[in-house]
Amino acid sequence: MLWNRPLLPVIKCRYCDKSDEVRLHGKGRSGYQRYRCLACKRTFQAKYIYNVGKQERSLSELDR
Repeated sequence: MLWNRPLLPVIKCRYCDKSDEVRLHGKGRSGYQRYRCLACKRTFQAKYIYNVGKQERSLSELDR
């Protein structure tokens, strides 16, 4: 019997390159899907967002 579910993209583990052992593992703080590799027991996301390049405000600027 065929299920009417969308096909998920094949995700390879970024650490051990296996794709048959990767499972869904919730969502990250950024909202992106997290994955867990059962072969190497590590978790990862397919896409990461970093706040590099944003200028930090000093405490003296926040007091104004």
